[in-house]
Amino acid sequence: MISAFDGLSARVSNGNATVEDSDETHWLQANIPVRNWFYMLLYAWDLGELRGQLDAIPEDAPDLRALLTRVLARLTRRQLRRGLRGDYVDLSEPLRTVRGRINFGRTVSDLLLYKGELHCDYQEYSLNVPRNQIIVSTLNRQLRHDYAGIERYAGGDLAGLKAELETLVRSMSEIDRVHLSDRMIATEMRKLGRNEREYWLIMLICEWLNGRPRLPAQDARGRQFVDIQDLVKWRVYEKFVANWMKMHCGDYEVTAQKRLYWNETCRDASSDVELPGMEPDIVLEHKRSGRRVVVDTKWYSSAVAHHYGRVTVHNANLYQMWAYLSSQDGRYPEHRDSTGILLYAQTADGARRLCTCIDTHPFMVRTLNLSQDWRRIECKLRELVECAMRGDPDVGDRHA
Repeated sequence: MISAFDGLSARVSNGNATVEDSDETHWLQANIPVRNWFYMLLYAWDLGELRGQLDAIPEDAPDLRALLTRVLARLTRRQLRRGLRGDYVDLSEPLRTVRGRINFGRTVSDLLLYKGELHCDYQEYSLNVPRNQIIVSTLNRQLRHDYAGIERYAGGDLAGLKAELETLVRSMSEIDRVHLSDRMIATEMRKLGRNEREYWLIMLICEWLNGRPRLPAQDARGRQFVDIQDLVKWRVYEKFVANWMKMHCGDYEVTAQKRLYWNETCRDASSDVELPGMEPDIVLEHKRSGRRVVVDTKWYSSAVAHHYGRVTVHNANLYQMWAYLSSQDGRYPEHRDSTGILLYAQTADGARRLCTCIDTHPFMVRTLNLSQDWRRIECKLRELVECAMRGDPDVGDRHA
């Protein structure tokens, strides 16, 4: 599972170039609604099964920070109804009665016997533990957050959000506010059990809200959209597609960043140089037939290149995909007709589509419109997988 926006400090790999790695790179021009960004984050965090519980989140959240704050408030309120999860904490203090273990050294050095007291070390169940301190500190921080410049878009809804935060902070008054750090949140996440999925989401949202988000941008019609650093965008998009396919493609073995090997023969034993590794974003393999589909997600300012008046696929992307497919031809018979898909996030230049066959390999270029209704996005992904597994690139919606 990746942490919230894991990859902020990452660098683009030359061998797996998901974004254009030149200084003149243009940001993706598509406007993606805040709600869709949140759903993509859920899948990127490998928590896609929680999406159904959060479908009622408001459509008009002014930015991703406000939406995540509202989701955090909803999840915290749910945990308060169920009862917050505490833990046993170590306490050490002078007492007039014996509790736990007597610390004779402290008792003697502090002259407690003259006061009729003993210094005791004991454990007590408490809600004032780091995981709850992280929650209340994040809520308190969002309560003080300056939303200047977006109140006019949110109307009275932002005031309602702040009132809700105030109520939650007051209801958790016995829990200390602490200075939050990435290390503290990461430590608590390591302690969470496999079945504590909601607490996972709460901690991830707290991590994001205490990180480096970007404020919203408005389009000409006043609708609410969010802008996020480009490097983070492609990482979220890649993880979203991979984890969505893992969750919804039950007939296939779905592997992200699967390492593929070159079909080497007659390698000289004295060679001291290795062939570069190959790690496509997503590999789907049918559990019964072994048929394979290789998917590479791309986050470019344009899904196509323009060359002397011709509209073409980006050269590097095509050669990269061809290397993935052709390197497997001699390994297993069922991989000789593997399908390759370049899946671009749709940009301002509109939908693009290429369906062809290179040697024995069906090859497709598709764009995914992330600004449309979420159900349409999922429908397009299903159509894409079904089309690719049939090996018939002409089947499906021509505007996917």
